[in-house]
Amino acid sequence: MTFDLLERRKEKFILWIPDTPASNPPSLVLGIFNGGPPATIHEIWNGQLSVSDQPDLWELDPSDIQPPLKNDTVYHYWFEIYTSSEHLGAFQVTDPIAYTVDYRATETRDEHVQPASVIKFRDGKLWPCDIDGNEPSHVAPPAQDAIPDNNHLVIYELPTSWANKNPAGDVQVDVGTFTDVLALFDLTTAGDRFRDTPSVANEAIVADLGVNALELLPVADSKRTGEWGYATAHYYAPDSDLGTSSELAKLVNSIHMKGIRFFTDVVMAFGHDPYIYIAFKQFHLQPEDEIDNQDSYQSHSTELREGWGGRLWRYIQDTNTYDPESGRPGNVHPSWSFHLGHLHRWMSDFGIGGFRLDSVNNIANFDFIRSYTEKAWSLYRSRYRTPSPSKFLVIGEELSVPVDMVTSGTIDALWNEPFQGRLRAAILGESTDGDDFEWTVRKMINCTLDQSHPFTDGAQAINYITSHDTEGSRKERLFNFLSANHVDDIERRSKLAFTCLLTAVGIPMIFAGEEFCDQMDRSVRQKQVDPVNYERKAEDWRARVFNYVATLVRLRKESSALGVNDTEFIHVDENCEGKIIAWKRGAQGQAPVVVVANFTDQDTPGNEYFVENWPERERQGWREVTQGRDVPRDWVGREPLLHWEAKVYTY
Repeated sequence: MTFDLLERRKEKFILWIPDTPASNPPSLVLGIFNGGPPATIHEIWNGQLSVSDQPDLWELDPSDIQPPLKNDTVYHYWFEIYTSSEHLGAFQVTDPIAYTVDYRATETRDEHVQPASVIKFRDGKLWPCDIDGNEPSHVAPPAQDAIPDNNHLVIYELPTSWANKNPAGDVQVDVGTFTDVLALFDLTTAGDRFRDTPSVANEAIVADLGVNALELLPVADSKRTGEWGYATAHYYAPDSDLGTSSELAKLVNSIHMKGIRFFTDVVMAFGHDPYIYIAFKQFHLQPEDEIDNQDSYQSHSTELREGWGGRLWRYIQDTNTYDPESGRPGNVHPSWSFHLGHLHRWMSDFGIGGFRLDSVNNIANFDFIRSYTEKAWSLYRSRYRTPSPSKFLVIGEELSVPVDMVTSGTIDALWNEPFQGRLRAAILGESTDGDDFEWTVRKMINCTLDQSHPFTDGAQAINYITSHDTEGSRKERLFNFLSANHVDDIERRSKLAFTCLLTAVGIPMIFAGEEFCDQMDRSVRQKQVDPVNYERKAEDWRARVFNYVATLVRLRKESSALGVNDTEFIHVDENCEGKIIAWKRGAQGQAPVVVVANFTDQDTPGNEYFVENWPERERQGWREVTQGRDVPRDWVGREPLLHWEAKVYTY
């Protein structure tokens, strides 16, 4: 499948400006990078673009540039736009569809910084390249039988902000690169900025954990540094702070070889992109200036959309112009086309196996979201002769959990925010949401029982103990949450929490660092500044938590019983307020997974604890998974429990 605008950019410099007058042509400013110091870009040519064969599409053939461009040479460029704004006037902007941007010659990264776009001229054409001129390879789609189905996914949500300590013991925060991420999966890769962190240089922590899906928080370029990339500025370019297209391709190819799917986060409610300066009214809006415009409001709400320092994308807007996808004139939603374009870029070049769409309520246009989901699926299906319907996923984040978005086909899955609230209540022995304790646990373990958010399949719900949204009450990292509630057996409660997560109906997502009970390194609990500190994994008790979680991750991937919705609660102990509960996962004919969990401060009395409705009690071969031991037939369904302990069994 092709996207016309992206095909045209291979031959010419291209700029699409809907509703632009032909009398006001943009110009191309072309230069050569000089590393200095100081780093500069030496301008070698400045000339106007011409209207192409399509309305509102400006172009310049490289062969028209004099003196002629040199073969196999990297060029830096901007488009110069002539605005009516007094404080901007003639303003140089980054190419909105630049595949690489270069900040080295810019002094700051404030709101108006427009880094140079980077391109390579070779054999009469324009080729995407890294800033060093290397032309990145495309990531080949993984073989379908080598990657997991959606209902056997374990997603690892990884931010880019990491931490280590300097010799004085102070916490140092930096942004991990694509190479640092690869080091978490590949023992032979030492890392980049974190190559001196022993747990990064000497281990492959995430590979050892065993997850089979990596979700990187936004990989598209953000102007902000030291945060997690939610200020997207250049939607077609990898974040220059994280590395190059070549390094990202190497990362994705490497994890594909390990059977791991690659997800990325996409921010489409607001942006910091060049169209703010090129064609604001066609692409963006200020809600307070358009209070009668439905596009100014969050979905199903009277609350105005929030730009969080960026500019909101305008979605209820169409115009007769060039269609960037088809290449023909027509009635086009400019923002829709722009975002569908970078969807093509990421899926075609980097083998994306799934997306998380940030804050879909703030995007506020379900028709657009549905079109994005449908286009993503079309691109996925084009990869394979007989595409599987269970090997790709588009996830939405909306904390009110509007399941109708899933049932209507707008997206495939939603973050299951109630799971977090129920789990955090349960591991304190509390109930929540108006339910008693038993039903708090029932709805936590089986999301299809939640009539307020009626998921019909586990692949529709993304469950998590913690997410990158660590600000707010009961949202902080698990260690900090338990500490704040005066829990003195954090190891045991953490293991219980992960038992619930990894045996529940729904797709489990592990926020990076929770697998070894990382804690907040910053006193201010803000979601975009607290880093992941992989050094902590070396502590004995944290390593025990890590190994426990890794054991359950392996079970989650391998057990057919945990890949279906079938759940039966076989035991609720009324003698302890329903706080010792057993559940069985799996359909008839599958080896069941049975969990017995004690959500109390007391060990079970005596030397045995009898679970009356245990399935196939007389069968040989039962094992307790977390301890890796066989269970004698006489003790099946009879083993005692310590306080805040869960045992997990299968045969």
